[in-house]
Parts: sequence; structure tokens; C-alpha cells
Amino acid sequence: MVILGFNVLTAAQTGNTVLLAVAIARGDLLTGASAATSVTAFVLGCLLGECVIGCMRRLRMRDLGILPVLLLELLLLATLLLVWSNSEPVTGGGTQVVVALAALTMGLQSAAALHARSPATTYMTGMLATFSTGFASWISTLLSTDSKATNDPHQPGDPQRTRAAFPWRNGVGWVIYLAGAILCGILFLRVGAMALLMPIGISLVLLGLHLQRPN
Repeated sequence: MVILGFNVLTAAQTGNTVLLAVAIARGDLLTGASAATSVTAFVLGCLLGECVIGCMRRLRMRDLGILPVLLLELLLLATLLLVWSNSEPVTGGGTQVVVALAALTMGLQSAAALHARSPATTYMTGMLATFSTGFASWISTLLSTDSKATNDPHQPGDPQRTRAAFPWRNGVGWVIYLAGAILCGILFLRVGAMALLMPIGISLVLLGLHLQRPN
């Protein structure tokens, strides 16, 4: 959504760093300022998320897990919706505010994802690399297991272990990421900032699932 509205990324900071470098080389101050704001806010979001989770641990409130970070993310998304929808069309300093809020939210989400030991939601290059290499390794293990079972029927491979080695989370994560980006992009082109209701709704669902999980 933000790249459609302001030509800057707030999640993929690899691409954003390239945008910043290109903007500096071209002397494009507007794009450069937005890219710099995004990188800075993303880092601050990661720091904030880590500090909140660390604080919960020091207070011996580990059972809360990433719940406080999810609540903060939801609050920031709601704030972003209010600021963006009430300022359309966003120009000038308002652009930096919207970009900062979006990048701060993504930084928080990244910190939460790391602590949940899930694939990084802002690192698609690494996710695809992990899936591709893991898939190749899984195929190799599968072929090796089949070969051993053929040569020695009394010592079959462990099919459960082979299935568990399949890097399905990274592949599914990329597909969901792509689908979400397409849907949000279509919604944004039709209803503008109100498309943020989609990620807000998803965040509420995740929050509910987190509350219902056993400690």
C-alpha cells in the first residue's frame, strides 16, 4: 500500500536501502527522505519490540509471550488508518508521518516473528532461499531414504522425519505474503487508506488465536 501511495517500501528494507542509495545518487530529496524515514522507523520498531519482550521477561511475565507487541502493532495500524484516511491526499510532512508509522509497525512485527520462531515476514529473499535450498535438501533426503529402503527392506527410512524436514512454512509464508500484497493493492486502488482494515482484521484474528493458545 505504501509503495503504491508514496513509492517507498516500509517492510523490505533491502529494497528500501537500494531506493535510498538511488535517490541520493539522483538527488531525489523527497524519495530519499521517505526511504531514510522508513529505514529509521523500522529499526526503531525492532528495538521497541525487543525492549517490550525483554521487559516482560524481566517482570517474569513470559506467559504473555509476544502479546504486548501484537497489541502495539494493532494500535499503530489503527493510528495509521486514522492519520492516512483523514489526510488524503497525503502530501509534504504528512507523507513522512505515514511512512514512519507503517515502518514502525513492520519493525514491531519483525521482532514478534523472530521471538515466535516463525519465518521472517519482512525478509522474502531469505524466505525463498530457505525454501528453495530446503526443498532441494528434502528431495535429496527422500531419494536417499527410498534408495536405502530398496537396498535393505528391513531398514526403511523414517517417513515422519522426512516429512518434518520439508520446509513448508517458508513456501506457504511466501504464497500468503504474495496473496496479501495483491489483495491489499487492489483494495487500496479502490478504497484508498481504508484498505488498512484488512491487515487490522488479520491482526485481530492473530491476537485472538494468541490469547487462546495454551501457556
